[in-house]
Amino acid sequence: MSHGAAMLDDPARVGNFIHTIDRLCRRPAKGEGVQDSPHVARRPLLTGWREGAEARQHTDRRGIPLVRLSEAGDWPQVLAPGGGGATGGAAGGGPTRGGAVTHVISPDIPRAHPDIQPGEPVPKILARIVAELRSNRLRFPRYRLAALLVEQLAETHGREEHARRVLREADRNWGWGVDTAGTGAEHVPFPVNLLLRLVPGFLHDLRLSGRVPGLGGRFRWLRRALSQDDRRAPGVPALLAGLDPADEKRAARLLLRAFMDDLTRQYRRSPAHVRGASHVFYPLLLLNEHGGELVELITERRADLDRFDPVVVVSYTPDAVEVADDEEPLWTLIRWRRELVTADDAATWHQVLRTPLAISAPPLPPDLSRYDVADRTWVPPARVAPWWSSWIAITLFWMALAGAAGAYAGQTAAWHRSACATGLWTPWTESGRRLAGTECVGVAEPDYLFAPGNAEMRQVQAVLQQENERAARLHEGSDRPYVTIVYLAALTSSDNDTLAAAREGLAGVAIAQKRQNRAAGPSEPLVRILLANAGGRMQHGSGIARLLRRYQDGEAPIVGVVGLDQSRQETVAAIQELGKAGLPMVASTLSADRLVGESPFYFQVAPQNSRQAWMAAAFADSLAGKGQVTRRARVYYSHDETDYYAANLKSRVVARLKERRFAVEAHRFTPIGAAKPGAADRSEDPYAGDPRDAGVSACGFGGLVYFAGRGIPDFAEFVKGVADKCASTPPVILGGDDVTRYVADVRVRSAVGGIGYYYESFAAAPSKCGQPQRHDFYAELFATFPFECQEPGPGRTLDGHAALSYDATETMITAIRRLGGLRHRVPVNSYTVWRQLGTLYTPDTSGHAIEGATGALDFGTGSPRQYPVDKAVLILRAKGAERPTHVGACGDITGATEEELFPWCDSIPEPYR
Repeated sequence: MSHGAAMLDDPARVGNFIHTIDRLCRRPAKGEGVQDSPHVARRPLLTGWREGAEARQHTDRRGIPLVRLSEAGDWPQVLAPGGGGATGGAAGGGPTRGGAVTHVISPDIPRAHPDIQPGEPVPKILARIVAELRSNRLRFPRYRLAALLVEQLAETHGREEHARRVLREADRNWGWGVDTAGTGAEHVPFPVNLLLRLVPGFLHDLRLSGRVPGLGGRFRWLRRALSQDDRRAPGVPALLAGLDPADEKRAARLLLRAFMDDLTRQYRRSPAHVRGASHVFYPLLLLNEHGGELVELITERRADLDRFDPVVVVSYTPDAVEVADDEEPLWTLIRWRRELVTADDAATWHQVLRTPLAISAPPLPPDLSRYDVADRTWVPPARVAPWWSSWIAITLFWMALAGAAGAYAGQTAAWHRSACATGLWTPWTESGRRLAGTECVGVAEPDYLFAPGNAEMRQVQAVLQQENERAARLHEGSDRPYVTIVYLAALTSSDNDTLAAAREGLAGVAIAQKRQNRAAGPSEPLVRILLANAGGRMQHGSGIARLLRRYQDGEAPIVGVVGLDQSRQETVAAIQELGKAGLPMVASTLSADRLVGESPFYFQVAPQNSRQAWMAAAFADSLAGKGQVTRRARVYYSHDETDYYAANLKSRVVARLKERRFAVEAHRFTPIGAAKPGAADRSEDPYAGDPRDAGVSACGFGGLVYFAGRGIPDFAEFVKGVADKCASTPPVILGGDDVTRYVADVRVRSAVGGIGYYYESFAAAPSKCGQPQRHDFYAELFATFPFECQEPGPGRTLDGHAALSYDATETMITAIRRLGGLRHRVPVNSYTVWRQLGTLYTPDTSGHAIEGATGALDFGTGSPRQYPVDKAVLILRAKGAERPTHVGACGDITGATEEELFPWCDSIPEPYR
């Protein structure tokens, strides 16, 4: 016999009755309310779409009826065996089977069957109900708080301060923290002592008020409950003090609301309350005829507050209730469900919910074994809770999440270490940087500092980043060329290098970018700058070049590289790699003669070492003619085979001095951080030790001392050596152009204030702030970076790095601009820009291709070459923190007077022009 047939053919209607109670307690897998019949066949998925809402098994109209059970007899003890006032077994009216109570509905249903006595108040009834339901993994924190406060209403009525004390005692965890916060406070400073004594109590009072989101917890709920959800109500202590202990009805409503809200919270289905899905049964309350007051309050709550309470309330009475003869309990439930689903408006829906479901209990049969839930042919098994709602699954989930978070945090930390990155690790992106030893090298936007910079460095990079953002905004809706130029240089420092020269170079690029983005012509390109750090000695230049070969940006493609730094072996490798990638380069400070032959894509705005060496020899000849030096010269150079600049400059200076009939001797020294010459050393030049020892050895020399090495840190140590031995009678010292790195930072050179020296530079010194300048670049520089006007200070270095970087960037921008100015607009890419760089020369002597900040920029007359013609070389004198003074110059310098130029400039041979 099928399940349905057995249920309908039961002459005692026992099966229908049991099945009705069971269905009321079963929670649907979706939605809330009475579970649809488990015996209804599943419809195809498209049925609901074709037939509309009538074909749906679940409905948004959720609700559980209040059941009135007449002629209950011993059925309550059977439905709740061993609960409430029943003792279980035969004594409780529930037949036993083999000594065990027979369960006619699922034993997993949380149930309470309090033995309510006549006139018993609602608080006592709820206390027994809560005590029984606690054994079914249900928790009632709000009810416990409300019950504790209701017990002490007589003490708190009209006494707000006493109410606050009671609330503090109820809040045991926070209250303990407030009581112990001042312990040991006398051993800390007074301000901390005061904070420890006042702040915890103040915060606790805010929590007790229930007004602060995220801080109140249960007290925010209590404030809503006491004020009937009035948002403008005062704090909890005032509301509690205003609660009259004689108003038993209000206290009962408060306790019932706490009880129901605790249940609702535990039955919620949401990602934040996964555990709520584990409850597959609603709690069952069996209330006898003396629980009428509680039933009235439940009816009032459901009707007025329109809240869903996950509990089945069955009130029973021994009296008979008129029920139609053919009205089976199951059909009564089905009819009620149909009325609820088909209710057209809220009023009808409320009316259906408010109408109790009247059921007449059948006579209790002598044998209940045929209705035992163990027999699955009688009642289908209960729905199994989702596996993910179990404590084990939740624990495993949080363990996995914690492990994943830990692994992610560890990966982020490793990423920060290896890629010197910031922010969170994103596997789908690369930072473009990596940690090489103690230096961070790679490519980055200007908002990233490759080394812990000073305030001036951050200001310069902030301007670069602002201009990048400005170019991106202007690009939207514009057809102007939008390109990326990479500034590749040594952007990390050694211990003694404060990156003043690097900051000056960045400042020059920033001014060039700012002036260009401000232009408004249709052929004026919008420029974006990327920074690339190749390490303090350019030792990672080739790797950065290979990285740029892979770098792609659809909107702003890389069209060229400016900057570069230090004519070393690594710099040559970078030039070759960039040339292979087809990226044109315009170097700002490089001057070694061999560089122009390394790649046809290479250009420079500085003169070559050959011209610098001729100038040094001519200046030495003039000093000898004045009797300031003898016709002897000693050239100190860096004994570093990878430093092409030092070796090239030394050989050119020695040759030019010999042409001037100087007796020349070359002395080598080991640069800071390099290894001393070993057994394989075959050089015949005298070895002077480290740079400081070399400075000591220069004392007493009556001729010219020429320094062909790095300004930082070697020349700094060389000058200290001179100061150690002969500060009162130092030799006449002339440094190559790299000494400008030492001069660049007044704080570094001021450490040795008594030694004066000459040095060569490729840029004319600007005038003081507020005075007319040779070029608009300096006026823009001082206006954008006010610290450049401080004397002495971090700016005003007069080293030329800013101007040279500006000229290099302006040269690249000019080539791009001319592409857009052609009659037939040419696509802007690295190859077309390189082709245009080769046209930056004049066919005659009528003018200059570019009027740069360091002088005229013209790459040839009649034919192009890769370095400028007749480029300026200046001689300056510096001493300590004093402002360097201009001695003389040769070259095509804008606005230069006859007094500023050496008289022998016209005699420079053509190869050195």
